[in-house]
Amino acid sequence: MQLSETVKLYMSKTEYALVKVTMDSYISMVNSIVSDAVNGTSIAKLTTKNVNADLPSALTNQCIRDAKSIVKKYNKACRDADRKNTKLAKQGKNIKVIATRPVLKKPCCYINNQSFKVNGNHIEFPVMINGKSKRLSICTKMTDRQKSIFSTSKLGTMRIVVKNNSVIAQIVYDADEPVCPDDGNVMGVDLGIKCPAVSKCSDGSVKFYGNGRRNKAMRRHFAAKRKTLQKAKHQDAVEHINNKEQRTMKDIDHKLSHDIVATAIVHNAKTIKLEQLQNIRSTTRTSRKNNHSLHNWSFYRLAQYITYKAKLAGIEVLYVNPAYTSQRCPVCGDVHHANDRNYVCKCGYHIHRDVLGAINICNSTEYVGDSNIRRTA
Repeated sequence: MQLSETVKLYMSKTEYALVKVTMDSYISMVNSIVSDAVNGTSIAKLTTKNVNADLPSALTNQCIRDAKSIVKKYNKACRDADRKNTKLAKQGKNIKVIATRPVLKKPCCYINNQSFKVNGNHIEFPVMINGKSKRLSICTKMTDRQKSIFSTSKLGTMRIVVKNNSVIAQIVYDADEPVCPDDGNVMGVDLGIKCPAVSKCSDGSVKFYGNGRRNKAMRRHFAAKRKTLQKAKHQDAVEHINNKEQRTMKDIDHKLSHDIVATAIVHNAKTIKLEQLQNIRSTTRTSRKNNHSLHNWSFYRLAQYITYKAKLAGIEVLYVNPAYTSQRCPVCGDVHHANDRNYVCKCGYHIHRDVLGAINICNSTEYVGDSNIRRTA
C-alpha cells in the first residue's frame, strides 16, 4: 500500500522565488492544456516537444499526465451530466445540469520519483535557472523515522505545495502490508451521524465511538461564523474558517478510525466489515431536518481512514450490502423501522438501533466490492 510523509522545506529568498515560479508555471501549464482539451484539441499524443513551458522536461511530462487525468474526470462528469439532463427532461423538469470546467488555483507541482532525490536532510529536484534545468538542493528537517523510510522504501511522486504560509513536500512511498491472520474474530462497524460509529465484535463486545451531537454543534458554530464573515465581505477570513473546519473534522475522523482499529486489535479481529455507502446521499430519504447533516457526513473519508489503518495492522476490511442493516431482526429476520434509537421486534427482541446495524453488518456475508457487484460468501 502507498502512504505519504510530509516534510517542511527551509529555503532562502532566492530558492523560494525559484520554487514559487516553478509551482506557478506548473499550474498555469496544466490549466492551459486542460483548456485546450475542453475546447476540442486532442491531447492524446501530446509530448514535451509540443508544449512550450518554462519547466524542466520531467515536470512538463508530469504536467501532461496530470492534465490528461483531469480531462478524463471532466469527460466523465460531462457524461454524468448528460444522463441527468436526459432523466430530468423525461420527468418534464426545466432544469439543466452543467459539468464544472476544471481550473486549478492552488500553486503546487508534482515531481516523479526519477526526478527527485532525498539526500540526508536535503531534497534535490530540478528547476529552471536562467533558461536551463538545474537541480536545487533544499534543506529540510526529518525525523529518524522519516530518514529510515526514505532510505529503505520505494518512493513515489513528490508534491510540493504551500500550506499555512510554509512550503512543504509530501512524498509518497510503498509500505509493506502485514499478513492478515487466518484465525480471529470479525468486527462489524456501523457508521452514522448521531452515533459516528458503533462496533460489534463476534466475541460479543460492543463499543460506541465519538459524539455526533458535538460534531453537529461544531459545524453549526463554524457555519455561524462563516455567515457573519460573508456578510462583512471578509472572504479571506471565510476561507480560513473553512480550512479550520476541515482540519478539525479530519482530526476527529483520524481519532475515530484509530480507536476502531485499536479495538479490533484488542479483540483479535481478523476482519472489519463496513457498509458500502456509495450514493447514500442520492438514495436515502431526505428532509429539511436531516438534509444538511447528511450532506456534511464524511462517511467515505472515515471509511478510508479505517481501511488504511487496518491494513497497517494486518486486518482485512470488507464492504457489505447496507440494505436493511438497521431494520432486520437478527433473531426472526423480520424487517421494520425502529422507533428513533430503539428497535423493538414483534418476537420480543429489542436493542439500540445502531448496535443492531453493527450486529447485522458483522453477521452479513453479502459482500460488495469496489465495482459495486454483489457476491455472497
